[in-house]
Amino acid sequence: MMLYLALFVAVNGTPSSRPRVTTYARNVDVARLNRRGAFARALMALSLQPLKSATASSSRSIGFPVAPLGKIRPIGDDKRSGLDPEEIKKLLETSIRDGQYFINPDAMPLEVFKDDCRFKDPTTDVVGLSRYVKALGILFDPKRSKVNLLDIKVKSPTEIVATWTQEGYLKLPWNPYVPPYTSTTTWLLEKGTNLIQSQEHEWSISAVEALRETFTPHSR
Repeated sequence: MMLYLALFVAVNGTPSSRPRVTTYARNVDVARLNRRGAFARALMALSLQPLKSATASSSRSIGFPVAPLGKIRPIGDDKRSGLDPEEIKKLLETSIRDGQYFINPDAMPLEVFKDDCRFKDPTTDVVGLSRYVKALGILFDPKRSKVNLLDIKVKSPTEIVATWTQEGYLKLPWNPYVPPYTSTTTWLLEKGTNLIQSQEHEWSISAVEALRETFTPHSR
């Protein structure tokens, strides 16, 4: 969630929060924050246009190959083409329930995703599995965040849908906490290979609410 919103704030802050973040940054690992900022700038370049046209009908969006996210590249083990949708559902279910892959990209079943898969939510539209994994790794703190899978089912030979809740802390200097929200995720499979060609989230909260949570410091 909030791949664009949280990382935009990581770079730009807000008029009221910038002094607080600057003071805080003197007491943290500056090199680490610089790396996060570089990732954020790259992701903003990928995400800016989809955010501006959030109310318009969507079309495939190819992000610019900017460092450090770089060009789309192969990632993970050999692709497992031709799996039955039920097998793919079981892989996704295990990766979400046990591996928490929406906050822990190391648990993502990369072998069933196309390398040029499209990842979309209400504020972000990123193309490229390697880019998505890299961006996801700098968003939620997996040690202080949680995903709870509620339901997952095969809707059609090319569509799998899941409902889940999530809460946790973002990896930002002011320690923002995202309260529990519900998301519905749809994965579309490519005909012929049955590899996942798109993943789209729909949230129970608005983009404005998500933005407010991203801006709000938390003391814990």
